[in-house]
Amino acid sequence: MESSRFIQISNQILIEYIYTDQAAPTTFNTATTPIELMRDGHTQGTYFFNTDSVSATMGNYRDISAAAVNETKTQYVSLDTSIGVPYNDFDPLLTDSSQLLQTFSPQLNVAYDKMKIHFISGFSFEGFDGIVFEALAPRRDSVMMNLASINFLKTDTPVFNPDPLLLGDKLYATYIEWRVPSLYFMNNEFTTADPNGVAYRITEGQGFLSTPPITLKATGIYETIVDNAYSFYNMQEINSVSVLARDIYSNLYASVKAADDGDYFTLHGEVTGSSLSNFIAQLNSSGGNYVVFYEIAVVEQVGTVFSTTSTQVFTQQSNFDEPILYRPIIQNANTAVSFKINLSMRLFNKADSTQIIKNASLTSFDTQRYGKQMLTLNLGVVPTVANVYNQINNDTGKQIVVGGSGTAERIEVDGGTTTVTETTIQTAYVTSFRDRIKVKASISPVKVQTVTDETNDDTK
Repeated sequence: MESSRFIQISNQILIEYIYTDQAAPTTFNTATTPIELMRDGHTQGTYFFNTDSVSATMGNYRDISAAAVNETKTQYVSLDTSIGVPYNDFDPLLTDSSQLLQTFSPQLNVAYDKMKIHFISGFSFEGFDGIVFEALAPRRDSVMMNLASINFLKTDTPVFNPDPLLLGDKLYATYIEWRVPSLYFMNNEFTTADPNGVAYRITEGQGFLSTPPITLKATGIYETIVDNAYSFYNMQEINSVSVLARDIYSNLYASVKAADDGDYFTLHGEVTGSSLSNFIAQLNSSGGNYVVFYEIAVVEQVGTVFSTTSTQVFTQQSNFDEPILYRPIIQNANTAVSFKINLSMRLFNKADSTQIIKNASLTSFDTQRYGKQMLTLNLGVVPTVANVYNQINNDTGKQIVVGGSGTAERIEVDGGTTTVTETTIQTAYVTSFRDRIKVKASISPVKVQTVTDETNDDTK
């Protein structure tokens, strides 16, 4: 996994140095990503560029770079290639354009780190015409090699960050970035017996120091002088810091995994051969006061469009070995092809605001499983509630019994024909009762008549 080191280079500028994964580094082949080297007779150093043809991918190319034109590095010049004769073709102490391109046989896979310069929201150049950002590495004779020398002018436009970075109560809304060859890998691969190596070419066969630091430097352009169409810069150093050539926290990982016992994910940090709690305890023993932030971004793929649909931050101040339980809600579950969880685990030292950042990601194609509505089985009412009803037979009014305790007359009504028959009534007494609920009783007057058939005297 890649990991980042953040350095506050000024009140308005934050440098992020991103180390490539030591186990599986990000590499670019010299056949498709050519390399240029410019020797500098003013400082005895060397400048590293990639060609303009891969500028969109690498970002470190000659046209946006600047080079020192005196030994003390108080004056620089723009290497703008749009000028009819680029300055390196004019200055005899710099390598001509025709000799910059390096050829390798066989072609090499070169590992690259990345530099990202974050600018605070509302950034101003504070009186400078621009800033030159450099990444420097010392040769064995202590001469500095320029892995990058980016010339960022006031007229240039940085990249807007759709997810602004909030660090140390400051919001960083824009940035510029580029790649630099990994000093760690170059140094490990260097041998004086192989002139085909990148480190051999940059250092002219000397190699780098055994454990070389990388110097990150910001220098302001306080005056611009245009002479014969060339822009010369008088420089004033803003700040410089050193970082190690490799990630010393390479045994620390961020992890996002699908749970085995449910529809959710676990987020946590892992340390090879130890635990996150022990790792943080070790950091705190040196005067630190670390907390852990888990920053999550869910990216959904609908067709060929990738959109960030949600972001969330979890804070962990204790029990660092306990994973964070997280369930995303996929907003386009019915149409999304896949979704990706991007996790940034940030160990923040409240004592001095230093940070250790590790990144991880997970892609899933099971979008409907994590939709807005979860699939459920209809189990009815739990616990089961039984409703008991007493059924009353429907009385149509066809049978009416009139009488006392002994006999009674039953009047049967059927289709308008009315007859009267004598009926014997027997009363049985039962010593059991049935409960009735919500039984209603009413009394209403009833008129009873005896009906006789007068047409036949024999049947009275």
